[in-house]
Amino acid sequence: MKKTLGIDIDGTLADTVSVWLQEFERAYGVKAFKKDLVRHEFSEVFTSLSHDQVIEIFSHAWDVYDRINLIDRDIPSIIDNLRDHFNISITTGNPNPNVKIWLRKNGIAYDRFMHFPEKAEKQKADGVDIYVDDFHEVVKNVAGAGKTAILLRQPWNEGFIRSEKSKGIIIADNWRHIEQILLELDGDAANSK
Repeated sequence: MKKTLGIDIDGTLADTVSVWLQEFERAYGVKAFKKDLVRHEFSEVFTSLSHDQVIEIFSHAWDVYDRINLIDRDIPSIIDNLRDHFNISITTGNPNPNVKIWLRKNGIAYDRFMHFPEKAEKQKADGVDIYVDDFHEVVKNVAGAGKTAILLRQPWNEGFIRSEKSKGIIIADNWRHIEQILLELDGDAANSK
């Protein structure tokens, strides 16, 4: 029986951060780069912004979803390959209907789509065996629930990766690395039967 692989969207599949940075510059006149985002909570980086303002900019990014690129152009073929081994559940905290349109437009196939309210990180472990995300708090909660957690390396999680807190969490440098890790995990499971 196939295991279920949960995959986050923002920052993991979709490069919403690049559009967020463009919208941030348009709204506030401040030029910033991905490398500047050293914390997941952007309001801690840009202290003049509230959490709600950060979320509002992200919401607007999905209103212009046609400007959102894939984190890695090989993601559709990688996920197609992984579907031979796993049931794919795409997860998001974003209620914008354009998310599903973006997935379809980019050729990302999945078996289940799950929406979680913001701050529901603990629930993301429900119904999945393995989870991939760019947010260290989510993967920490998933690993704490006894599931396999993979953290996609991004500037905002580098501090966590360097800390002792990342023990027990698999760190992936890119999507090809994620694919390699998952196929090895699936092979290990098949070999142990």
